[in-house]
Amino acid sequence: MVFTPERNKNLHHFASGVFAILFIEIRCREDGAAVPAVKRIIAYTILIFFIGMLPSCIYSPETAVNIGQPAPSFKLPDLDGREISLEGFKGKIVLLDFWATWCSPCRMTMPVVEKLSREYSDEMVVLAVNLRETKDVIGKYAYEQAINSQILLDEEGNVSASYGAYAIPMQFLIDRSGIVRHIQTGYSSNMASKMRAQIESLR
Repeated sequence: MVFTPERNKNLHHFASGVFAILFIEIRCREDGAAVPAVKRIIAYTILIFFIGMLPSCIYSPETAVNIGQPAPSFKLPDLDGREISLEGFKGKIVLLDFWATWCSPCRMTMPVVEKLSREYSDEMVVLAVNLRETKDVIGKYAYEQAINSQILLDEEGNVSASYGAYAIPMQFLIDRSGIVRHIQTGYSSNMASKMRAQIESLR
């Protein structure tokens, strides 16, 4: 499962619409058969509107970067304010992990990513790119969760947009030459083994 801020908002609106329809239908039944015609028209108008919104709740955009393509270069600040460039890691395997503190699946993938980071610390660097959250929120979360990966702040969302990381968690595995070799979206029980196999193929 993957989450986006827009999807969460749309799901909330959709659920609110459904509850509104249920409420109107219950009131119609209480009022009897004489009055409810207008109310039912209103209810079904609301239903049509929110059904139209549903695709944006379940839609997962295609990535802007595909496997086999060069990874877009970027510079982002870390929690200490230092500018970190992707170009600075040429010659190493890079695992980009797009995440946010509010994302429940990210809480499941982060320990997997942290473990892989420790296993391949001599050959791979993990850049945990946070989406549009404040330094205070991120720092508190990183401390509580004992995150050791290098955290970068994508405050404007420009880097996530350049990679097409609108649905998170999303990881991009980049080889030593800067080419994207694997893309992982969401959490699955075999995520660790899949990622490990991909990393091994790049050693």
